[in-house]
Amino acid sequence: MKIPKFISVTVAALLTMTAMTLAATPVMAAGPTAASPAWAVVPSPNAPGSTDNLLRGVSCILATSCVAVGESNDGSSSQTLIETWNGNTWAIVPSPDTSANQQNVLAGVSCTSAMFCAAVGNAYNGVQDQTLIEMWDGTTWSIIPSPDTSSTMFNGLTGVSCTSSTSCVAVGYFSTGSTLSTLIETWDGTSWSITPSPDTSPTEINLLSGVSCTSPTACVSVGTSNDNVGGRDRTLIETWDGASWSIALSPDTSPSQNNDLNGVSCASATSCVAVGSADATSQVTLIETWDGASWSIASSPDTSPTRNDTLASVSCSSAVSCVAVGASNSDFVDITLIEVWDGSSWSISPNPVGLTTNGNHTLGVSCTSPTACIAVGYGIPDSLTTTVATMVLSAVSSGGYRLAATDGGVFAFGSSPFFGSAGAIHLNQPVVGTASTPNDQGYWLVATDGGVFAYGNAGFYGSAGAITLNKPIVGMAATADGKGYWLVASDGGIFAYGDAAFYGSMGGSPLNKPIVGMSRTNDGKGYWLVATDGGVFAYGDAVFGGSAGGSTLAKPIVGMAASPIGSGYWLVAADGGIFSYGGAAFFGSTGGQVLTHPIVGMAADQTGHGYWLAASGGGVFAFGDAPPLGNQAGFTLANPIVGIAG
Repeated sequence: MKIPKFISVTVAALLTMTAMTLAATPVMAAGPTAASPAWAVVPSPNAPGSTDNLLRGVSCILATSCVAVGESNDGSSSQTLIETWNGNTWAIVPSPDTSANQQNVLAGVSCTSAMFCAAVGNAYNGVQDQTLIEMWDGTTWSIIPSPDTSSTMFNGLTGVSCTSSTSCVAVGYFSTGSTLSTLIETWDGTSWSITPSPDTSPTEINLLSGVSCTSPTACVSVGTSNDNVGGRDRTLIETWDGASWSIALSPDTSPSQNNDLNGVSCASATSCVAVGSADATSQVTLIETWDGASWSIASSPDTSPTRNDTLASVSCSSAVSCVAVGASNSDFVDITLIEVWDGSSWSISPNPVGLTTNGNHTLGVSCTSPTACIAVGYGIPDSLTTTVATMVLSAVSSGGYRLAATDGGVFAFGSSPFFGSAGAIHLNQPVVGTASTPNDQGYWLVATDGGVFAYGNAGFYGSAGAITLNKPIVGMAATADGKGYWLVASDGGIFAYGDAAFYGSMGGSPLNKPIVGMSRTNDGKGYWLVATDGGVFAYGDAVFGGSAGGSTLAKPIVGMAASPIGSGYWLVAADGGIFSYGGAAFFGSTGGQVLTHPIVGMAADQTGHGYWLAASGGGVFAFGDAPPLGNQAGFTLANPIVGIAG
């Protein structure tokens, strides 16, 4: 039976994933060629005077804002260790302990904003370990009272997930004296309390290792159960429906093999991934997925038939983009293991130079987009020392974008592959917009008559091409999982296909000016529409953050883009003027500049800290962290550009 332990080691491994920079010339690929993320080491500090440093959990609210937690050891006892990432450097933040000479460790952390985080673990009270919860208020970390089942029995928390500053769930286990039982605690904005949680049997071992909540009424926790008399470990999955926790049916590779789940991440209430390990000839990775109806074992790769591979944590930025981390072990030496899900299959991501021979192990991961992740853990700097020192890995990818012309021609730049176009076929009506799949391995074009053209892994789910429209189609947006899309007409009418839900429209309502574009929310449960006068209309869970409606504009609004982080959005005018709302920051514009061709659309960089503007002549203007990846300016275009998708 594998029981999570709160032990001090000596190195923290921090890994940062953004995306690999590719050629800035158009890519003409015959089929899907996803860019392989490249990981590299980034410096991170160790606690002064410590011999051992270990990071177990990490939570990022932005690609440039992360919190990692764990422990440091000065040779006598472990103390809490909290480090923060600002996009450039890692720094140690002061964190409290219950005692300066007794064990205090943190195992998991969850942040909902720069003003709120919760970290959980356990601390020794002189008799036994008890739950430890620390919370961040934007200024300091403080120990918050947390309940225990007994002051003389072990109580520990291994993971936490917060959906707001008033709703958190922490999981772990406690000792009854004869066995281990699940422990779940909840935060209501005022205090922590124990929530009843089931066990497979009063006499069996039951422990929880990780938790992921998509709302206050939808959580999934994973772990392990064992009959406590020499039997095999079995997967344990428990779910919260807002009223009670219940055990979900979860598969195992075999009744005669150990099956353990260590971490879970849910992109939505109907899309979750749990990771761990199973015993075969050697220990192999175990990945299970939830599709809204049942859990099933997914095919996952291993480094070698003779090595022991395990996954400790997983983070999904969408249903088609996940990163799982852990370690591969041989002869008692760990090597970092990173696996990536692209919506079709899991693959092993190459380790950076320097992490292929020495002992290193990743324990936690947090992704804010398909190309921005941080993973944490520990490692040994060289073969001549027994200490473990902090290290950070980063994998950088610039992302990419595509331009679409009115004749259906497509031009791909950066890491965005080219899968085909409508440029060589006769169109009934001109193309007016484009949208990419979440993993960027496909895209759609839409024409003014509502005809839809699908390429790469973009599925065709229907179109308005055969129906009579009151007004022409002016744009489209893809759902969060890429299994559906919306079309929007100039009168604000919405047409939903695939798994795209209809949340409302302006169709039939009087508009001051016509609609010119739309964007969906990050979770795909809502969308915004924008008109040429800058009026914004919000539906579903889309939050209205403001508009330019009623303002005097130098040029009409031609499009919008939603920030991949938070709930903000940008509007762009034909002169390249940018209007920022909600959490969307202003990074610059071409407003006031003399443009050869008008701006026709914009796309957000996946980090949320930049955007591109596209002109009808094929020119592209990059702002913030969005890199200049190329354009069609200076080339003779058969037809003007009408859209850009990142």
